[in-house]
Amino acid sequence: MLNFSEPKRSKNFILNSIPQEEYDRLHPHLERVELNQNDVLAHIREPITHVYFPTTALLSLVHSTIEGETVKVGATGFEGMVGTTFILNRDVVPWEINVLLTGEAFKLNAEAFVSVLHKSVVLRQKVTAFAYLKVMQLMQSALCNRFHTIEQRFCRWLLATQDRVKTPELLLTPNILATMIGSNLSAVNIVTGTLQTAGFIRTVRGKVTILNREEMEEATCECYHIIKDEFERYLRN
Repeated sequence: MLNFSEPKRSKNFILNSIPQEEYDRLHPHLERVELNQNDVLAHIREPITHVYFPTTALLSLVHSTIEGETVKVGATGFEGMVGTTFILNRDVVPWEINVLLTGEAFKLNAEAFVSVLHKSVVLRQKVTAFAYLKVMQLMQSALCNRFHTIEQRFCRWLLATQDRVKTPELLLTPNILATMIGSNLSAVNIVTGTLQTAGFIRTVRGKVTILNREEMEEATCECYHIIKDEFERYLRN
């Protein structure tokens, strides 16, 4: 279990959880990078050339139809990494990975990561635990998209985003919000208007501010709470 009384070597949970010996194997390959909103880090079904451990950036997993319609199926922040398919002996990414919120991450060559992974027991355990968390989130998100209202899904995404960046002010344009909930701009305008009228949020020029988190937690569906419980359990282990 992570000892929070010890100095942090990284703001990334996985990197900060592994033993020093394993971190020393990774460290020479780590490159600190600034990632900008909407940067595409990997295209769907293409080979993975690099993996990323976010520290302050928030990355999103985006799936699309052949007609070009898109929906965000997951997000990864300080708690994890992108490139977990290597655990399953797959070197391609099943979705597009782009930057949801600007920030920093550690980047390293995929081949170097796999080499270190094979030698590092705790790192494999942490990455596997994170991969399980993502599977659970993806399954719950699929159920949510099928059975719950746009308002509930909208609240779930905003709350989950705030959980990762720890700020009530989120730089999210209407286009990004539409991709979040798998809908169009008209629906986004309606739901943001509804939530603003209720006093839950404020939206101004591409920035969404959460004003009443407690009410939003009551307004969202059980999916948010299930995912949050798993998220917190993962961080405790």
